[in-house]
Amino acid sequence: MAKLKAKHVVIGLGKSGLSCVRFLKRLGCDVVVIDTRAQPPGKDQLMCEFSDVELYTGELDQFDLTKAQELVISPGISIRTPAVAKAIAAGVPYSGDVELFAKSVDAPVITITGSNGKSTVVTMVGKALEALGYSVCVAGNIGVPVLDVLTEVESVDVWVLELSSFQLETTHSLRSKIAVNLNVTEDHMDRYDSLDDYAMAKQRIYEGCEAAVYWLKDHRSKPIQGVRTLL
Repeated sequence: MAKLKAKHVVIGLGKSGLSCVRFLKRLGCDVVVIDTRAQPPGKDQLMCEFSDVELYTGELDQFDLTKAQELVISPGISIRTPAVAKAIAAGVPYSGDVELFAKSVDAPVITITGSNGKSTVVTMVGKALEALGYSVCVAGNIGVPVLDVLTEVESVDVWVLELSSFQLETTHSLRSKIAVNLNVTEDHMDRYDSLDDYAMAKQRIYEGCEAAVYWLKDHRSKPIQGVRTLL
């Protein structure tokens, strides 16, 4: 579709996609949204806030994404989806909300993933840092879109982010002060080819981190890259 040419195409609306639209529009980007659902959550809010942003619905294979300036992919959409994979293979840059966040933040970031327990640990780390006197912002997969918070808060000493494997698929620039992978157990097998494939998606949290924390008894949570580890 010609209307997608040279546009920032947000794929998947909902809470995360809407936060990406808000962020991109603040930067002055030309944005369109695609969602496979006929009535995606957040549709009314999108129309209310951004009447100039076109929303297209339907299966992704009916859209030519190869002429987009950038794909901004919501966590619910796999980068292996054929139309998305074709665009990526054609050289179209792709990102997600966490990637947009990573390119915009200067304060230290602690990132936490894991199949189980990550929300609890993220909350505990945030509370512990607050008790030490830091200005802390807890966001991410815990239910608070990072881009919405980024534009709302004035000053943050430390960010503590809960990240899912889905979010990590589209994150390239995040350089965590500390990256944590609590555990890897069988989950989301409808999206990944195997448990090891799922574990590799989790491994992306370690890319560029200063220190890594993992569970010694879970070899799949151990970083396979050369980073300093804290057992």
